[in-house]
Amino acid sequence: MNIFKFGFWPSLATAALLLIILGTTAVLIGKWEFNKQIDSELERLSANNAAADINHQKIKEEDLEALPEPVNKWLRNSGIIGKNKISTVNLKQSGKMKLEPGQEEWFKPEAEQLITLNEPGFLWQVDLNMMPVIKTKGRDLFQNGNASMLIKIAYLLPVVDQKANAKINESALHRFLLELPWYPTAALNNYLSWGKIDATTARVTMNYQGIQASADFYFDQKGNLLSTEAMRYKESDESAERLKCTGELKNYKEFDGIKIPTEIDVSWYLDGGKFTWFKVEVEEISFKY
Repeated sequence: MNIFKFGFWPSLATAALLLIILGTTAVLIGKWEFNKQIDSELERLSANNAAADINHQKIKEEDLEALPEPVNKWLRNSGIIGKNKISTVNLKQSGKMKLEPGQEEWFKPEAEQLITLNEPGFLWQVDLNMMPVIKTKGRDLFQNGNASMLIKIAYLLPVVDQKANAKINESALHRFLLELPWYPTAALNNYLSWGKIDATTARVTMNYQGIQASADFYFDQKGNLLSTEAMRYKESDESAERLKCTGELKNYKEFDGIKIPTEIDVSWYLDGGKFTWFKVEVEEISFKY
């Protein structure tokens, strides 16, 4: 039978074209709605931070005197003396990412992050090409002590939608501490306290909105910060336990006179050993004081 004679082929082609158009339209609408949600969350995060009381005085040498010696050296090396405290940080990130220990290929994420420091919080958004053509979009939010995570395939299909609970909130607080090297003036904010462990190790503790978290900072003898470490929840279900999470800091550069690491290898220590899941690279960073 000649399908062209009866017009079957054009009908099939038209139907396929319509499906493509409908699918593309749905993805575009999903992308617009997801980005609109993120923009709204960014506005609330910024407004919340702007409303917080801050100390506008420049950082002086005596502000560092009560800190453990390695922390004092690190902050001096970072160049924060004479600076105002950072209020917000905007980051653009790239790098390599694995979602599972057995994954062979690295994904190449494109991420942006807003971090607020007057009122601690962050919003991290990432785009991943996990499948040909189809993008996966993720968003991590921490505000007013509550964290949430949302990941959608093609901006439409939610594959992760974690709401605030005690474990994810604590994990977000740990993340805030582990990323402190990107905003070193926050080491002086009154929601943090420091204790000396030894000549090259200090522990920072944060109490915020009824949550407590601590992280250990490792330095060399000159006060250069080498790595950060915390016992942190990787998952948030009832059976989840705290696991060691580390950040290995590399390739320091100056931005606006402040020295920060532009590469961090983030790892979890699982039953099978060390799992480095994100080799993050800072492409751009800007501070607001």
